[in-house]
Amino acid sequence: MARMSYLPVFVRYIFKGMPGVWKSRHLLIFYWLIFMQVVVPGRKSLKEISRYTPFHIPEWRLRRLLKATYWTLEIVITWFALETVKCFPPPKDGIIYLVGDSSHKDKRGRENPAVQKGRKSKNKPRFFGIRFVIIAVCRDVYRIPCSFRIILPKDHDEYKKENALFRETVRNFVPPCRAETVIVIGDSAYCSKENIKMVKKKNRTDNSCNWFYVFAIARTWKTIENKSIKNLATYLPGNLYRRTWIPSLTGRKRKVFWIFGKRICLRHAGDVTIVLTKKGRNTGPKNTKMIVTNLPEATARQVISVYQRRWPAEIIFKELKSALGPGQHQVTKDVKRVEKSLGIAVVSYLFLLRAGKQDIRPGKPWSIFQLQNNFRTEVISDQIEHKTELIIKKLKKAA
Repeated sequence: MARMSYLPVFVRYIFKGMPGVWKSRHLLIFYWLIFMQVVVPGRKSLKEISRYTPFHIPEWRLRRLLKATYWTLEIVITWFALETVKCFPPPKDGIIYLVGDSSHKDKRGRENPAVQKGRKSKNKPRFFGIRFVIIAVCRDVYRIPCSFRIILPKDHDEYKKENALFRETVRNFVPPCRAETVIVIGDSAYCSKENIKMVKKKNRTDNSCNWFYVFAIARTWKTIENKSIKNLATYLPGNLYRRTWIPSLTGRKRKVFWIFGKRICLRHAGDVTIVLTKKGRNTGPKNTKMIVTNLPEATARQVISVYQRRWPAEIIFKELKSALGPGQHQVTKDVKRVEKSLGIAVVSYLFLLRAGKQDIRPGKPWSIFQLQNNFRTEVISDQIEHKTELIIKKLKKAA
């Protein structure tokens, strides 16, 4: 790929209306950083990106932008998320799904202040890298990350638990217009009594929307009769399960499950609906997933259909790591720089959603790789046209 000569006009239009928090020429440099993060193939280090930027945007300017402490990543991501949500049609049923999940970015250097080692669960291998949490708005085929936080090591002074970061981001979330119901979705790591109380409090205090939750629940929870719900999955007869299917998000395929639903009263959650689901009728209790929700009058099939909305968060993680290179800028001396190095990939993801909104249609699958290829083609065509116009002008002047 050749060195870029100028910033296209349609790219500047996407950034129109950004918060005025920038000093000196940092706004223009930020434009170039996001633009090149999307366009440059391969590794996304600042040294590699500077090979394709104009000569007046060298590597040290990009690095100086990430080192600046006066601007925060949260403001930029929040603004981009709100503008991206406005680009797509509102939900017809008035329901949006707020999905929370965590992942990690592998690292090798031990001098990084945010790096840690561990494992997410017993069934997954150990990792060494930076953990982060993303909150995404999902509806139909749309998946829009709206918040990003890194999980610091436990020995760090500003350490916060994963659930605390989750509650903080959900509290700060502002539902878009025409949204009547917000359903918070998460796996068993987010099913804590503090999170459930937080969603219930949002439902009481928010006059514009109704708030509910759908969480995968751990088997250590107990009912008000002091009975463990683990016994429900262990000793439930197999003939009580019912075979059902739910369509995929794109409507092309369907998944078959064996489910059982029951209304019970938990000790810390009150009256809820518990749904047991497994992929086969003869599957053992260890492979049976338990889902809890406070949705009123929700059937077991509806609860399973809602819980599958958690999968787009996994797709976001895969697309971020494969296409946009989070954490490859090689800034390791400060936590804020590390967070910005990872968060720039999330901003680039939102930038691509706004640039390729015409390629995202309801009911049809899409990927960030497709949007990225289309954007590169458009940028290269624009660069060729721009250079052609310059050559024609020079020839006219010479004549």
